Formats: sequence, C-alpha cells, structure tokens
Amino acid sequence: MYTINSTTGALTSIGMIAAGYGPDSEAVDPAGKFAYVANFGSNDVSMYTIDATTGALASTGTIAAGPGPVSAAVDPAGKFAYVANWTYDTQGSVSMYTIDATTGALAFIGSIAAGTSAFSVAVDPAGKFAYVANWTGNDMEGSVSMYTIDATTGVLTPSGTIATELSPTSIAIHPSGKFAYVTNSGSNSVSMYSIDTATGALTLIGTIGA
Repeated sequence: MYTINSTTGALTSIGMIAAGYGPDSEAVDPAGKFAYVANFGSNDVSMYTIDATTGALASTGTIAAGPGPVSAAVDPAGKFAYVANWTYDTQGSVSMYTIDATTGALAFIGSIAAGTSAFSVAVDPAGKFAYVANWTGNDMEGSVSMYTIDATTGVLTPSGTIATELSPTSIAIHPSGKFAYVTNSGSNSVSMYSIDTATGALTLIGTIGA
C-alpha cells in the first residue's frame, strides 16, 4: 500500500496486508471505499475497506470465485463486480457479484461463460457493457467476449465475440466509452475497436505494433 504525493506523484509505502494465494489483480470501487483482489491460486476474491485518511486496507473476508481468477473490475456505479476466471486451454468464465454499499461485501449472483482462457475483464464508463479478453493460448488468435449488463441485477448477457490478434492479455475502455483497446502478447500489438454505444458491439478499426 502506498500514499501518492499530489504534487510529484511519488509513492510512499504505508505497509502491506495479506491477500489470498497468488493475488493477480486488484480493483477499487469508484467511491474509493472498497478494494477487491482476485487470487489466482486460492480461487477466491479478498475484500477490503479503504481508510479514507490513510489509504490503509482492512480485510473484510473472502468470497469464492471460479477456477483461476485473474482479473477484477467494478462497474462505475459501484454496485457490481466481475471477475474473469482463467483456466489453461479450456473455456473461461466470469463470476458476477453485487456490492453492499455500506460494507463493500460481495454477494455471488452467478457465473457466465467466456472464451478460452479468459484473462482480463473491463466495464464501460456508462456501466452498460462488459468485455473479456480471452487469451486462448500461446501464439493463437484470441477473442473478446462482449456482454450487456442488467442495470438492476448486474447480470451479464452475452452479445457476441470478436477476434483479436495473438494471445490477448488485457482490455481497456476509453473514458468516452467509444473505443476499446486490447494488448496482444503473442503478436506484440494492440487491437483497436470502436464501440457501438447503443449495443456495445465492437468493430475492429486497426492494429498497431507495441
């Protein structure tokens, strides 16, 4: 854990806190009250509250995820959390949770299939759509799974897939919600997509070498 100097951006350590086995990714809710860590080795998610003054984390427990959780994302309203579960060379999944607004506790609401070896999950800034980059395999063409988000329940509904280049590992959404970018570890490139703001569908607009 670190504090950030608001002038210089320098980090100062304020200590460490235990997570589960093999922590792989962390997400913070938009209000900055809660943090969640996907633990790849223990197949669970560690939950923390964040001290608003010091930034220190306090554990509030763990909740089960699917096999091999590697990436976590929180929707912009702070109501729902999603965890991508990676399993080598087999179909991945996304674990879905609601977030208690007072305590930050997650409640499991189900899982949904993703592509092979799901590796990274992201939510658009409007909280309408979610995307999962599927690694697929070493030097193999990957894909992005696309979902719509139920604004009331947080449940994901599949809306299709689109190809990437080789072995995608991360996906990021532009703050405008109009574009998405996927890093491809196997081809040392970034796939660029436009986002249909009505449907969430991605359209490839090009690739660039990393």
